[in-house]
Amino acid sequence: MASIPKPTVNRPPSHPDFRSLRPPSHLPVSARFRPTGQVSVILPVYNNQACIQKTFETLLPYIAEHPNYRFIFVNDGSSDRTKDILAAGLYATKARQIELLSYSPRVGKGYAIRRGIEYTDGDIICYLDGDLTYSLAHLDILVEKLRSYDVVIGCRNLARGNGKDLKLGQKIARRVFNLLAHKILNLNYRDMQAGLQGFRKEAAQHLFSTQELTGSSVEIELIYLAKKWGYIIGEIPAKVSTQRSPNRAPANLLQDLSRMLIDLLKIRLNDCMGLYR
Repeated sequence: MASIPKPTVNRPPSHPDFRSLRPPSHLPVSARFRPTGQVSVILPVYNNQACIQKTFETLLPYIAEHPNYRFIFVNDGSSDRTKDILAAGLYATKARQIELLSYSPRVGKGYAIRRGIEYTDGDIICYLDGDLTYSLAHLDILVEKLRSYDVVIGCRNLARGNGKDLKLGQKIARRVFNLLAHKILNLNYRDMQAGLQGFRKEAAQHLFSTQELTGSSVEIELIYLAKKWGYIIGEIPAKVSTQRSPNRAPANLLQDLSRMLIDLLKIRLNDCMGLYR
């Protein structure tokens, strides 16, 4: 990467600056988890102007009922009005539980989440797609599951009704990807691509300080690293919303499979080269 974009931050004046990532002293963290109840949620966004206002408005009643939750939008170099809409919403509502990080140019979803991780202070850290492909109702389930696990991942295969609208080619692509992930990375989880994951703080800081991918395959890289480092991984049903973002690009199955195969090979190569330390 030629240069690393520096984010601008919309935040309350009293909030602390970025803090560096520090790996935990030993693994796993399950036995020494002592939560205080603070939950940080990262929402990576890119060119979501068609739905971002609705996402923001959906958060307002949620934070009123969940005073211990803090949401961080990370704008990954959007070229539309996503940043402006969010900034206007923050200015109008003065919502202290919602913040915005923004940088340019675009780097990728993995990088966006990593920048968000640097800015969190919760004992529990979650992320979900900024268009709310997975509703906020999943968060309480993630948090509850994290009482027993270090990392929790969303699994679309566990949720009833998911996949009914998928075309045959999309169903085949999912199966092919899972097979490739098993063969290349020796991973046997039922779904490794849902943009819905939760972590205990020390696990999140450690995993994101070692992961390398900046793009959309960050989910599977994190699962691979969590398994590599001995973290206990749990799964929850991930129900896909019927009101997904209207600006999501249509799937190009061959192109997507090719990209995912390359990313799987990158993960394996990174590990062989000793980059995951």
